[in-house]
Amino acid sequence: MRNFLPISLLAIVLALLGCAQAGPTVAPQGDAGAGAATARGLQPRASDLDSVASAFAFDLSNASVYVAPIQIDYRKRSADVRERLRARDFELDGSERERLQGLMAETFAQRFLQPRNSGLAGSPASADYRLQLRLEKLALSAPLEPSTWTWRVYTDQSAYAVLAGELYDREGNLVMRFRDRRDIGENPGSDVGSGRLQRFTSATFWADMRMDMRRAFSSLDRSLR
Repeated sequence: MRNFLPISLLAIVLALLGCAQAGPTVAPQGDAGAGAATARGLQPRASDLDSVASAFAFDLSNASVYVAPIQIDYRKRSADVRERLRARDFELDGSERERLQGLMAETFAQRFLQPRNSGLAGSPASADYRLQLRLEKLALSAPLEPSTWTWRVYTDQSAYAVLAGELYDREGNLVMRFRDRRDIGENPGSDVGSGRLQRFTSATFWADMRMDMRRAFSSLDRSLR
């Protein structure tokens, strides 16, 4: 009996320790769990955009921001034999992506950074913050490069996309995120009203994109004040 009680207690203790150590191994691992942990602590902000959240007492005054290369996710298109077009005909090529990158960074600086006496950084190493922008489900009304099949297309908007962005500090902590659905080229506040058809051209697309990004980043600016 003198040896039985200590051995029993030792077995129970070891069993409890084994359960405690086994617990974390069954927790889900992956990007989703990491993303939820990273976003923890952000507070929702009232906004004209679909959603805006930022860290408590977030202040971007007198800071430099590096805008990372924009990420683009295209909406899947069904095959259209009649039009003889491919899905990649509705995608931006290398030079067009560079142009979009410059437009987005310039507009973000004008509408969001300049009011805070902040500016763009030329590299991530010299930046106080890093901004990652995405256009999700991007769908162009027609290819930017016209062909015999698309040289005269009329539409009420140039494109559709979901604009999303995350801002990280030097340590990689997420300090701001936003998301909004954009009907690019549609202007609900105009006297003419939405639904007006216009001819789709490359020049029209870029003008509409610039105007829509100005509205988006102006709304983001108001949300963080």
